[in-house]
Parts: sequence; structure tokens; C-alpha cells
Amino acid sequence: GTGPASGTGPASGTGPAASEAREFGRTWWGRAWLEALEQRARLDPDRLPRGRDYARSGAVGELTLAPGEARAMVRGRKTEPYQVRIRVRRFADDEWDRVLEAIAARLGHAAALLDGELPPEIADDAAGAGLDLLPGGGEVGPRCDCPDDADPCKHSAAACYLLADTLDADPFALFLLRGRTRDQVLAGIRALRRGAA
Repeated sequence: GTGPASGTGPASGTGPAASEAREFGRTWWGRAWLEALEQRARLDPDRLPRGRDYARSGAVGELTLAPGEARAMVRGRKTEPYQVRIRVRRFADDEWDRVLEAIAARLGHAAALLDGELPPEIADDAAGAGLDLLPGGGEVGPRCDCPDDADPCKHSAAACYLLADTLDADPFALFLLRGRTRDQVLAGIRALRRGAA
């Protein structure tokens, strides 16, 4: 689907930075992640634009991804950066079995994955197995050690936007957030394809 592009609203802030505003979610996966955050995960809509501005200003340090979570250091007003941790619900083993079987059943989709591509139809395969690769309400838990009790605070929101950049660069990061590395996913697909052959 082609949802409304993020960033078509009035530019926030003034000066040159606002006019050449950096876009997040340039690929299908990056965009879908942001839409999931903005609409389905029901994160505070007032904080998300401030987080986007923060992310554009370079406040977020390097993101580190691990199964089920992403971590980043985000500079606030204080000298010490805040630590942000974004947790995403991991699929259980039986859920992974269903997702991988659904993908492996479609030869073209399995071949694309093994070539390192992630076509949007993969999301449909997962949906056919009753699962959603993209997080829904209650599946994303951004946490920051700053004193702001908003959910998410602007530091967490900024890290969520930066995560869209990571997904743009490597859509397999989405599988990692759901609990499995690229190698684990590909090994699972290969084993299923061998079984089918």
C-alpha cells in the first residue's frame, strides 16, 4: 500500500535545517516501520515529531541491534547522553516456524530472501500465517532513562526514527527485532526448501 508519506505536514522548526529536512523511511520497510509506530503502536503522536527533529539534528548516537531490541545513546540538554532501549516483541519458535514455512512455500519469495532482498510480499506471507512482521499496539516498548514520563519521550522517539534508517539500509533488521538473525532466517528457509525438494 502507499500510505501518506511521512513528513508531508508543516515543517517544524525554522532555518535551513527545516527546508532541507531529512526524510526517514526511504524504502518500503523503513516507511512501514514508521507507519506501524505512528498508527498502530499508538505511541504519543505529540512526541513523535519532536523525536524526528531530534533525530535530524544528529542527537542520536550509533544504534546497536540485538534480537528483540535496539539500543542507542541520545544527547539531550544535559552533558551525559541518555540511554534508550527499544524492545520489540520477539516471535516464539512456533511463530517463526509458521512465518518461515509460509515464505519457503513461495519459491520466488524464498529465492529473493536468499539473494538478500526483502520484497514487500514477505509481509503478506507472514500475515497469511497469522503474524505481522511489523509491530502493532503494545509490541514496541521504548524506554529512556531521562526524567520525562511521556511514552515515548523525544529521545526514545528519535531512536525510533533512526531505526527506520537502519531498516532502509538492511531490511533484515526487522527479522532481528523479531528475534532471529539474518543467518538464522536464511538457514531456516534453506532447510525448508531442501525438505520441499
